[in-house]
Amino acid sequence: MNAGAEERKSVKDTVVVHNTGSVDDGSGEMSMEDIYALAEENVRLKEELRIRDNDILSHDQVFDSIVAGTLHLILVMSVSTFEAEFVTSNIETSLGISRAEAMKDVRCIGHIFNEIERYNGKEEIFIHRGNGARRQFLVYVIHLPYGRSDRVAVVLLCKSNAARGDLEEMMIQQTQDANRAAGYFLASMSHDFRVPINSISGLVMLLMKNVGNPVKVMEYAHRIGMACQEILTTVDQILDMSRIETTETKLAEEEFGLGLMLEEISAIISSLAKAQDQKYVFTARGIEHDIVLGDKGRIMEMLRGVLSNAVKFTPPGGRVELTVSGVPDEKDGTVALIFEVRDTGIGMEKEHVQKYFRDDIPETAESELGRGTGIWLTRRLVSMMGGSISCQSLPGEGTIIWIRLKLRMVNSGAVDFWKKHGIHRMLVVNNNLQEAARIRNLMEAAGVDAASISSGYGTVKMVESAGVAENEYDLILLDEGLQDMDWRDVVTNVRRMSWIRMPHIFLMSSRHIHDEERMGAGVSHILSKPFYVSALHRLVEQVCEVSGEGMDDSDDDDHSMTGLRFLAAEDNTINADMLKDLLEVSGARCEIAGNGRAALAMFSNSKPGFYDVILMDLQMPVMDGYAAATAIRALDREDAKTVPIIAMTANTYEEDLNRTFEAGMDAHITKPIDIRTIMNQVRRVRGK
Repeated sequence: MNAGAEERKSVKDTVVVHNTGSVDDGSGEMSMEDIYALAEENVRLKEELRIRDNDILSHDQVFDSIVAGTLHLILVMSVSTFEAEFVTSNIETSLGISRAEAMKDVRCIGHIFNEIERYNGKEEIFIHRGNGARRQFLVYVIHLPYGRSDRVAVVLLCKSNAARGDLEEMMIQQTQDANRAAGYFLASMSHDFRVPINSISGLVMLLMKNVGNPVKVMEYAHRIGMACQEILTTVDQILDMSRIETTETKLAEEEFGLGLMLEEISAIISSLAKAQDQKYVFTARGIEHDIVLGDKGRIMEMLRGVLSNAVKFTPPGGRVELTVSGVPDEKDGTVALIFEVRDTGIGMEKEHVQKYFRDDIPETAESELGRGTGIWLTRRLVSMMGGSISCQSLPGEGTIIWIRLKLRMVNSGAVDFWKKHGIHRMLVVNNNLQEAARIRNLMEAAGVDAASISSGYGTVKMVESAGVAENEYDLILLDEGLQDMDWRDVVTNVRRMSWIRMPHIFLMSSRHIHDEERMGAGVSHILSKPFYVSALHRLVEQVCEVSGEGMDDSDDDDHSMTGLRFLAAEDNTINADMLKDLLEVSGARCEIAGNGRAALAMFSNSKPGFYDVILMDLQMPVMDGYAAATAIRALDREDAKTVPIIAMTANTYEEDLNRTFEAGMDAHITKPIDIRTIMNQVRRVRGK
């Protein structure tokens, strides 16, 4: 007996058992024969549907035999779950991907499967193989007429020459890609340089015409600085792309605070947006465990590039948003991050979205508004980190870009750190009970004895009780949004308890609070919202260093150069004059040498200890900076071995920087010169 007959018999037996006599459905009586007939029809239809639903899968052997010995592929997949019900067994030969891996998630084959339904018919695409080579396919997508609505059959007909070896094919493709990329970047570079240079040229003319108007001078000088920064960003992007294309670039694996990094990015972009009369909004959620392992510099570079583009292509009065969300996975110790950049700018046409975010290599050397350089670099960096980037945009309706990364979390609460800095007990005060409990739990996980409360009056009582028990709090984390008591009154009442060991009081605020207000109220420091463990970590480190030493070095920054004598070797007259003026405005004295040999002679003829610091340009006529530094270190005098020598260089390649240390230099400063960078490096090398 076949399956259908058995099912019909089962249905009939069930009907007989449960339906003796006639059945009234409300409109009249139905005989038992009618019921049997309906049941048998239902079984027949189910059987037919099952046969149709599995029809295409029942021919797996036929499909395998059709594509045997070729590089063509056939698969059946779900467009909602991206799981495959069937994949021809030659996929490993064709693409170097295991059949099990492809069936689990077809997106591992290529990005086209993210939106496979748009391929209504044939379309030529490239798919990367596991060894780096690419193969070209014609794509046919068949929407199945029966079964589940989310199932489609995909046929990939390979157009690549299978007889040609993969190595030869890969080399040819890489050469073609390199040639196309070179043309693309040259065109993009031309625009990315010309626009800010044109701005600088015009602003210089305006500056000269308004020399008697201090307000206009400051405005034009600020805008010139922004244009210069834009040029530097483009140069850095090009150098990074050069490194990525020509070397095996290694990503750093360093521990850093994600929250602090996002604050740094937001400070930069907020300033850019304000200059363009735009509103910048930053939101973060789900990244409490924000101490992670990764390449902080590269991630900052990616976000800065995407956000700068958002500001650049959004008109005045527009809006730029950065939203960061994280989903921690405690099992494998990672956090899945989504960076969403949304703007209300000019948007992009569909073909430009395709070119910038989906094409493997730009097919032409054209670049709309110079947008491509930063995006191309960002895509490469995201790919190197194992993430993904996608975009949604329409002309006149703005752009949304998503970057998805997965980073490994680090135990941010090294108990030794908190104990070393004297933080054993802390009190979290927040009107939001859920937020207070969240922070308390994070700190308890870090090994700190933490308590939480939502009341200002309760805070005063708890601090008083802890003092009576001689078990005082070392730190109070006080939110400014209390309802029952103003935060200033809370601080005042705590500070009046002169008989207790006074805790540090950090005020959590989302607004900028001036030092006068903070210090007048008795608050130790401000901790910006939202709360990050890394931000608290850094603040505690700073406060404990200050309290241990009795003073804050930051107040001494403006005087750190006073009285120092510099010897600056610089062959460019304009740069030399600018450097001399910068140093002398900062209270130092400076003498200029036009080349390395002149610098060597001036140092040799000076009294020991006459020069406090030598600033050494690397590329100079007669004698370069490397040779001059080596010669100075070889002199037979006491200060030749100890005088700090700081390299000034436009080169950022690691091998060039290593040469500076081999020549005996102590540090390096990247051009263009920033006086604050000089101050920091001088303080560091003189503190050895």
